[in-house]
Amino acid sequence: MSVDDFRRDAGAVRMMFNTLAVLAVGLCSAALAVESPVPHSANCPLTSFDAPALNRPKDPRQFGAKCDGLTDDSKAFQKAVNAGDVSIAAGVCIINKTVFVRASHRHIQCAPDTILKRTVSDAESMFVYEASAGLLVGDSIVNCNFVGANAVKPHIDFDAPGHWDIPVLTRDNVSNFLLAGNTFRQFYGQAMFQTTGANGGSGDRIVFNTFKSCPFYGPVFVGHMHGYVAYNKLVDCTAGVENDHPTDNTGGNIFECNRVSASEAVGSITGGVHGGTSNYSGNIVRYNVVVGENTTITVRPREGGRSAQYYGNSCTKGCRVD
Repeated sequence: MSVDDFRRDAGAVRMMFNTLAVLAVGLCSAALAVESPVPHSANCPLTSFDAPALNRPKDPRQFGAKCDGLTDDSKAFQKAVNAGDVSIAAGVCIINKTVFVRASHRHIQCAPDTILKRTVSDAESMFVYEASAGLLVGDSIVNCNFVGANAVKPHIDFDAPGHWDIPVLTRDNVSNFLLAGNTFRQFYGQAMFQTTGANGGSGDRIVFNTFKSCPFYGPVFVGHMHGYVAYNKLVDCTAGVENDHPTDNTGGNIFECNRVSASEAVGSITGGVHGGTSNYSGNIVRYNVVVGENTTITVRPREGGRSAQYYGNSCTKGCRVD
């Protein structure tokens, strides 16, 4: 064997091992350690979450995305999501049009220093998970940094199209959705994550995210049951349940071990506030830390109905129970 043949064969072997290593990373889930927003205790013991395994993920750059902070990469992201799981390398990716996800077990994960950015306010959400076929199950978005075009002190006009400028929206029966380890800030929409529909699915897990500068909600369940919102940090944002109609599904939703504060606007947490005479008594709000002026734990439904269950929450330094 010549020296050139040896080098060529050695290079092939290295390439094979590198390929296998990439596949191993994609096929194995990992427990990602994170900092809890509340003091560690028996009631709030978690310090990590399990990121779903990726199955042969694609980067949107393979479909033409630039992620240069200038080019609208919406079409490339749509093609990547249509093809399967998505792993996004570092960069600033502009997504100014809606990317629709209509498949179950479709996972999106971002590398560190990845930013998913909107430079417009419009009547479109960034990612819409749509159960047009009747049911979506087990989708996820993990470790992404979402940045909108709103101000640090946000504003919203609920009569303007921009109130649908929502980063992640699920529509109708989307269940067991995981939103974990992400950061959201400065969108115009009424929420950063929202379920919709009279049957807004069940079993979503919203954990270890940071929500900042929300016109109103960070995460909100509409017509959703048995959801779990925990270990999130909310600054100038509300977390809660708000049904559109008294007959919308609700109950079994747990909001625990979140930290709510306010600096430029208001912060709040609630197990159910609007929705006419909705019965929110099956929802639980517990062991949350709500701190500072302009923060509240909102207990009473605004238009009547039945209140959720509240216990073990900390409300200090100007916080009010309303």
